[in-house]
Amino acid sequence: MEIDYLVGSKKEFDDFVYLITPADRVAILTHIDLDGLASALFLEKILEAKGININYLDFLDIKPDMLKKVIMKLKESEITKVFICDLGVDSIDLEGLNELKGEMDVFLIDHHPSEDVFFDKRNVIKTSSNDCSGMTCFFLGEEVIDYEAWRWLVCATMFSDYSYISEKNLDYIKSIYPEVTKENISGSLPGINARKIAAALIYYEHDRLHVYKLVKERKMGELAEAYEIIEDEINRLIEDFSIRKKYYPGRNLYFYEVDSRFAVLSNVTSIVSKMKSGSSFVFMQRKRDKIKFSARSHEGLEDMGALMKKCSLNLEGSSGGGHGAAAAANIKPEHLDEFKKRLIE
Repeated sequence: MEIDYLVGSKKEFDDFVYLITPADRVAILTHIDLDGLASALFLEKILEAKGININYLDFLDIKPDMLKKVIMKLKESEITKVFICDLGVDSIDLEGLNELKGEMDVFLIDHHPSEDVFFDKRNVIKTSSNDCSGMTCFFLGEEVIDYEAWRWLVCATMFSDYSYISEKNLDYIKSIYPEVTKENISGSLPGINARKIAAALIYYEHDRLHVYKLVKERKMGELAEAYEIIEDEINRLIEDFSIRKKYYPGRNLYFYEVDSRFAVLSNVTSIVSKMKSGSSFVFMQRKRDKIKFSARSHEGLEDMGALMKKCSLNLEGSSGGGHGAAAAANIKPEHLDEFKKRLIE
């Protein structure tokens, strides 16, 4: 499988891994979603094959200072080598990344667009947006990862992060699941597996390592209860969207506030946007001391990553960005009116 490397290469990754010694202590920092989980799992399989143990694994949300808050924990664990996956840190927390690099050796694997021209690109793999980090990690380890045992997970990950939009990636999924098309992939086995894991990551948001262990042991049946609860909640919100949505015809934009005790914002936005093609979607959800936004535009009507960045620009404690088709933002509640004003205008 050919990966679209924009920065770095498999050789650079292999060279970094080769220099890890038995005296090193290794950490993986990854995103809280399925792509992040798969990235960490495939990395762990690669390192296990080389006799390297993972001493620290953490799931992080993409937000300002995401790395700065874990550096102390890494130092306390005497970590010397760190892999960072699917977190867009060069755009969202470059200061934290540079601080981390001053303390230990770091290798970054990511598919979020890089926005800082001064970003140090040594020990970095950046791929095109369509080649998600889990997919990249899987093929970085194609010589050592059990292909038959894990191809189901890479296909689920490629569905969850819209990698199947690329023809070459869809062809790979079809080589394993010949019946899959762009139109029916949501109801296919990769789509169902993706939704089960994504639901469990939401349900167990305070114990994502539990979900990681279940997926690693391939105990998908134990995710069933969480899946049913989250699916019921998503279906309730889809029905609520039809009642409470706001539509801005000048922007061809649907806006909706998700009101739920579960962090289902991204899932609801993705599902609704696929049900109503030809428009853009920006949904929001209030979570404690912040407001999160999820944006989708599958037909390329608008660059949602650029839109989220513009709407959150220079708002204190805020961040925004992502891919053209799917993006996100985080802001403080006091900036909501300004964010919406920018969005609509």
